[in-house]
Amino acid sequence: MQNRPARNRTYGGVDANLREEDRRKKLIEAGLEAFGTRGYAKTNIRTICRLAGLTERYFYESFGHKEDLLCALYRELVEEERTYALSILEDPSIESRVAALRSLRMFYHRFQEDPRRARVQLFEILGVSPQVDREYQSAMRMLSEMVRLFLGRMFPDIDRETLNSSIIPVGLAGSMIHVSHKWVLDGFTMPLDDIVNQVKDLFTAVGKHLAGGVQAPERSSGSAVHAKEG
Repeated sequence: MQNRPARNRTYGGVDANLREEDRRKKLIEAGLEAFGTRGYAKTNIRTICRLAGLTERYFYESFGHKEDLLCALYRELVEEERTYALSILEDPSIESRVAALRSLRMFYHRFQEDPRRARVQLFEILGVSPQVDREYQSAMRMLSEMVRLFLGRMFPDIDRETLNSSIIPVGLAGSMIHVSHKWVLDGFTMPLDDIVNQVKDLFTAVGKHLAGGVQAPERSSGSAVHAKEG
């Protein structure tokens, strides 16, 4: 009789797959601690394993190399934010403006609550490799989609086709990240409520513009400009 694969066995009453998943979670937690305090470049796999209380053998059970761990950690942090934001923005029992403020507050509060998260999501993820760049670009696309949902919730009069084809949500997503950069680098000196309210004002101004169907002024041709000057 052939033995069953080791990964399907139980040890101490715990399925091997569950044990493997538990080790993976410990490695991700160790990655957050190491990358979020020492930095990605200054962290090696040995350090991660020491923080996780595991041997390097178990690191390679879940990840091919350090970049894989960074990507998995980043993806998990971004997914947590997306899930929480959706739970607010898609809840019809929450008034639109309240939902908008709650979701914005959550986005910034998480960075202030855990500066390790801020360091990983805003700084350590940048310029590592093409693989990590793709993770970052995917997250920015997701954030742009969340901005579209945010604007659609706050301003139901915005034409959906216009909103979906607009580059504006991409710009607003980028502005959220750049505000985060400045806030973190300034040591969170500006109160959280001020950050949230000012970003909300930016979204409100853009939302009113889109909801009002305001058209951008047509560019004057060179001859028309010269004619006015004459």
